Amino acid sequence: MMLRLAALACAAVLLQACASIAYVKPGASLEQVRQDTKACQDYQLRQLATMSDDRVENMDRDEFEKPCMEARGYRQVMIRNR
Repeated sequence: MMLRLAALACAAVLLQACASIAYVKPGASLEQVRQDTKACQDYQLRQLATMSDDRVENMDRDEFEKPCMEARGYRQVMIRNR
């Protein structure tokens, strides 16, 4: 069981090294994407600041940012690093 968990952890690290996450929205300029991403990241930070440490440690970092961006018309995509 521990070997399986270690293998999964290594796979996750390797996957992150090969890909990154971005938000795309047809017709959005690069500046608009930056502004919306910053606004949603700021929103996420404000939400995290109001939570207890136990809950923050166990949550997905995109719990607030991703829904915020989706509400603005974006979709999350994986981009392979070359």
